Amino acid sequence: MRTLILFIVFGSVVTAYSEPSKPPPFAIAKAGKKMEFPVDHGSHPDFKIEWWYLTGHLYSNEGKRRFGFESTFFRLAQQADNSTTNETFGADQIYMAHMAISDLENRKFYHEERLNREGWNAYSKVGDLDTRNGNWSLIRSKDNQLQLEGSIQSKVSFSLNFIPVKEHVIFGENGVSKKGRNPESASYYITWPRLTTSGTLTVNGEELQVKGSSWMDHEISSSQLDEDQTGWDWVSIQFDDGRELMAYMLRLKQGGYSEYSKMVWIGKDGSLTHQSPNKFTWKPSGIWNSPKTGANYPIEPSFTTVDPETGKERTFKIRPIMKQQEMEGKLGGVPYWEGACDVLDENGNGVGKAYLELAGYVDGLNERLR
Repeated sequence: MRTLILFIVFGSVVTAYSEPSKPPPFAIAKAGKKMEFPVDHGSHPDFKIEWWYLTGHLYSNEGKRRFGFESTFFRLAQQADNSTTNETFGADQIYMAHMAISDLENRKFYHEERLNREGWNAYSKVGDLDTRNGNWSLIRSKDNQLQLEGSIQSKVSFSLNFIPVKEHVIFGENGVSKKGRNPESASYYITWPRLTTSGTLTVNGEELQVKGSSWMDHEISSSQLDEDQTGWDWVSIQFDDGRELMAYMLRLKQGGYSEYSKMVWIGKDGSLTHQSPNKFTWKPSGIWNSPKTGANYPIEPSFTTVDPETGKERTFKIRPIMKQQEMEGKLGGVPYWEGACDVLDENGNGVGKAYLELAGYVDGLNERLR
């Protein structure tokens, strides 16, 4: 008898079938690993869960129209030995992908989910970034640029090019991003924190030339949460001064946040400053109730932290560009909120752009990510 297992990872949902017996010995992230590129931009099939995740802010018509976008490609391994049971279609890898566009002018949120098994026009390449799900694709070129092709049903399509402004960074201590006490609750976490973005976006038949800035995560793991964790609030910020910030707050069953929550500043030179929860505070606020799932999402959080450049305490507020930016998990996944936001300082001035993710507000995730 086969059991339906649901997985949510930072940025998206993965759905797959797995045997209820003892899981195979998938690889786990270990401290001290030296990442090699471009190889480690590609797929790692010995790990259970992997995703390539792009978000960004796009503008057209000399900045008069604004859009947010999310693109996520997932690989979920079904067997540790990666053996296939059919010469044409693989049973060892499941691929899921999400696309979303937030159209601020028309207050519309377009989104679509896909789920395919290996061999059904879905794959992720070992050795370099090259992944596909149907006519959606994300590829790294030899000159280190990225190309994204995507669509959302018959309403939206886009073709975007990304050029890194900064080199990629690796979050975590000694190369590993720890999410809990369990040694398996860890990942390799690679990020391009700022990518100049340009291309075309077609919305309901109207083709627009767009440009803007994006963020890309590539995370590799076999487990994400400890048994006492139920979900997370995650944010990526691009400040107008050329710095960036990433934070994730791991929520506990008994309330509050895990000590393994983390905030990381990225300096103008790409240097990292990791901060544990005793160095910052996170305040959820601005509850939005989803009319479709009933979830209550705190879509306007604020946080206070020490700015590593000045050594002074700063407070920032995250404000969504629109409330309805919920991925509903229509393919059997668990809903989550993922949206484009502005960032305000303590005086109410705009100081950057962000993408905020709120996961686990409908169902707890600890059993599904362990």
